[in-house]
Amino acid sequence: MTHGFHTDLHVRRSGRPAGDAPTMVLLHGLTGSGSGWPGAERHWGSTYSLLIIDQRGHGHSPRFTRAQLDTHPGEVMVDDAAGILAQLAEPPVLVGHSLGGAVALTVATRRPELVRALVLEDPAPLGPDDRQRDPALAQDFLAGVQESLEARDEEHLLHLRREKHPSWLEDELLVSGLAEQQMDLAYLAHGDFKPTTRWPDLFSDVAAPTLVVSGDDPAGVCITETVERGIAEIGNPLVRVVRVPGSAHCIRREQPSAFYAAVDSFLAEHA
Repeated sequence: MTHGFHTDLHVRRSGRPAGDAPTMVLLHGLTGSGSGWPGAERHWGSTYSLLIIDQRGHGHSPRFTRAQLDTHPGEVMVDDAAGILAQLAEPPVLVGHSLGGAVALTVATRRPELVRALVLEDPAPLGPDDRQRDPALAQDFLAGVQESLEARDEEHLLHLRREKHPSWLEDELLVSGLAEQQMDLAYLAHGDFKPTTRWPDLFSDVAAPTLVVSGDDPAGVCITETVERGIAEIGNPLVRVVRVPGSAHCIRREQPSAFYAAVDSFLAEHA
């Protein structure tokens, strides 16, 4: 399903028809999929034409080739996203979570003409001292999806997801577990997940209005206080950081009302 786009990725439309409303593009995080935005579709579907992408190696999109793994998969994802955005009639609001946030931020920095405004839900770009390829992190992610892979059926999977994420809304549970089952395990095992540009350069150079939404759980966020101080020191006036109390990495699932209120306030100014 590509909805007329020249891409081999799985892309679907939701919300308002194309051309009847501004476009918002959604990029999920690592081990997620384009099915993992039910709350966003409910919240923004009446005001935006939503374009929802399964990133490569995820959901119904193709697996990475050996050649793509041997370069940098995160760079392939940046090229994938930029290729789709370049086919739109006008620059969209680009929303990305975690790895999707790193991809979105990199696209917006390298191809500023393609992005109207940027919303990053606890984005996970490489830090100054992070390894580009990290075998230990690969093992952590492989272990993290094992429970979903071993679920006997969807009923069992839903039960496991309820136990793991008791505060999430019901319609976020099964889709996130199914996404873990759909993962490209060779990509996870490879351990090289992210675009190569690191966050100090990205936040310095981004030229689109940018909202970074993170949680206040220091053990569970990518945008730590150190990163937030670094963003402040960079001093890019287009970048704003907001913390949502009572949440960690998945803010839209842990504190949805506060997440959407923060983003809507930003979009009222910039989109």
